[in-house]
Amino acid sequence: MNLFWRVLAVAAGVFAVAADPAAGTTFTLAGAADTVAVSPGGSVTLDFVLRDVSPPFNAFDIIARFDPALLTNTPLSPLSAQRGVLMTSACLTNSPFHLFTPAPDSLTCTLVILCSGVSVTGPGTLYRVRFTAAATNAWTTVSFGPSTMFYIGGPVVDTLVTKPIVVKIGSPLLDAGSPRLPAGPELDPVVPNPGRGSRRLPVSFRLPRAATAELALLDVLGRRVTLAARAPFTAGPQHVSLDLPRLSPGRYTLVLRTDAGETSTRPWVVLR
Repeated sequence: MNLFWRVLAVAAGVFAVAADPAAGTTFTLAGAADTVAVSPGGSVTLDFVLRDVSPPFNAFDIIARFDPALLTNTPLSPLSAQRGVLMTSACLTNSPFHLFTPAPDSLTCTLVILCSGVSVTGPGTLYRVRFTAAATNAWTTVSFGPSTMFYIGGPVVDTLVTKPIVVKIGSPLLDAGSPRLPAGPELDPVVPNPGRGSRRLPVSFRLPRAATAELALLDVLGRRVTLAARAPFTAGPQHVSLDLPRLSPGRYTLVLRTDAGETSTRPWVVLR
């Protein structure tokens, strides 16, 4: 899908955008509210927003994940109503390219500004989705997958911080089924493992509390081969994308380290 819209971007002259990706700037992708409430069996509309000023971008892929036992996507009608004002107001001469791919447990939301030389920055609303809640009292979340990315002709995300949206259905018990926070930082398994020559590695992890953290990839001798700059993260699940140099085949270790000195590691194998 990314290749498809990149071809569209070339045809529309989107690569004419000349902007500094502002290395070190953070994208903070979240909901308009951290927690939303909905009645059992009712519907709720969620806005996906950039909370802060961001580097310029002209396209994004947002992967939203949810529990299909508790939430069912019900697309807005017309589907164009799902497009956020940050993208639709960027260019008056054309509508953005829009691709929406729902699955039972996830949504892929793609928007591309098709006007040459036009980009936008946060804060602002990117996308809107609607869910129907299960007929039960429960806590659940809508989170953002590791393939969520922002582009300006090519990837420009330096650090992507995501905040899950907590959905309160009815009147659940205060601590029953609420999103689990780990005792310490937890890295999820590296996927794919083994890997083959990719220049970007999606990484997901969870934090027990808000913290500044960094990610590093070490070779078999413990030498650092790449590093994601230290950045602030909120408590809960997080998703980032780690830029990779050309890696030799072998065994590597992904390390998550917080400013409190807590660490979590995962092994990773790179094949030819």
